[in-house]
Amino acid sequence: MTPAATVSPRPTTPIDLLLKHDRPVPRYTSYPTAAAFHGGVSAADLEVQLARPTDAPLSLYVHVPFCRNACWFCGCNRITTGAGSKVVDPYLEALAAELELISRHSGQRRRLAQLHWGGGTPNYLTIPERRRLWELIERHFDLESDLEASIEVNPEALSRQDVMELRRLGFTRISFGIQDADPLVQKAVNRVVPVDQLRRAMGWMREAGFASVNVDLICGLPLQTPERFDATLALVQDLRPDRVSLFSFAYLPEQLPLQRKIAAEDLPSQRQRLQMLDSAAARLGGCGYDAIGMDHYALSGDSLAVAAREGRLHRNFQGYTTGGELELLGVGPTAISQFPGLFSQNQRDLKAYAASIAAGQLPVERGLVVSDPEVLERRELIRQVMCHFRVAIDPERYAAEWTALEDLADDGLVRLSQADGRGLVEVTAAGRWLIRTVAAVFDPSQRQAASGSRLI
Repeated sequence: MTPAATVSPRPTTPIDLLLKHDRPVPRYTSYPTAAAFHGGVSAADLEVQLARPTDAPLSLYVHVPFCRNACWFCGCNRITTGAGSKVVDPYLEALAAELELISRHSGQRRRLAQLHWGGGTPNYLTIPERRRLWELIERHFDLESDLEASIEVNPEALSRQDVMELRRLGFTRISFGIQDADPLVQKAVNRVVPVDQLRRAMGWMREAGFASVNVDLICGLPLQTPERFDATLALVQDLRPDRVSLFSFAYLPEQLPLQRKIAAEDLPSQRQRLQMLDSAAARLGGCGYDAIGMDHYALSGDSLAVAAREGRLHRNFQGYTTGGELELLGVGPTAISQFPGLFSQNQRDLKAYAASIAAGQLPVERGLVVSDPEVLERRELIRQVMCHFRVAIDPERYAAEWTALEDLADDGLVRLSQADGRGLVEVTAAGRWLIRTVAAVFDPSQRQAASGSRLI
């Protein structure tokens, strides 16, 4: 099937349809999702994978778990501490030992086509510590000349020197979280960064010559209103980053204790959330951004937008990517590695992670071996939906799915057509807010018990 080569239009979905079809569903950064991971996968499984000979380049993810302050909306694996080098030094030592173990089990020295530092807060590390980490990576991998190296930073304590040094190290892409620029909203989630500092951070990034700058926004935070969020969107329009990630806040206080600091009555209504999402789509779409997938926007000339138009968009645990089906190796606590037939996740607890490495063992805590051809086929169907908003299937073979899709088609969320025994599913503009719901049709586990988060 040839993916659509057109830019996705602005989603326009009546709220009654959203309320009817919006339900807890995964974000499908993988299939099967991380909810299927189990402790039966061990270091031995990863060792077998690493030993397989290959000429293909690799994507490397490095998890830096430390934060100086806890953002109350956050669901990431992080350690809030002001200890600085007292915690960073042993972390870097453990990371060095993990990379040594990986090299020992690898069949060859791998080339890196992509590198990403996430967290946590990667710029929690000092400039010398960042250099040390970069040199560790260079010691174990060959960096391709056109390496796409990206990093997430917290703009709160960011300096011009920080930004310039990151660019000198070799980072080509950088991302920082705005979430919401309104002081009341920022205080309500314990993430206060004045607008002047956000402007300075963007200015330094442009001065440093990063190929791409991304900003993160969150819709649905406490005390957010359409009027306040519109001021944030106006700031984003003025800053004009290359990419915008617009996430819908998942309020899960039972699972995420930090969110218990957020009062449910302070959250915007479903109608307000939809109004904010619609306003963002209209404003960004009107000033040169293409809608990418379900929650990303990119300037038309950005590589992510180009990949979407050319049908080369992919999705993994880092979200939407232009990197194709690169194998993903994750290092650091809680990092996930993703190979065609294997998912493996490192120990989430920092002490357990360090103890495994000290014992000379790769710190795998859980994962999933994927070899069933049907599961692999469903993975590709879900990827097509999530990345290209269309997919071709055999309606007879996927009869239950086709019936479910007919229900969505009755409400105008998808268009269905058949020719030569093939069924074509095309997500409409109205269905794009609910793209995860469409993808979930191909996930049998969701028919048994819905899980994940809602859009609104």
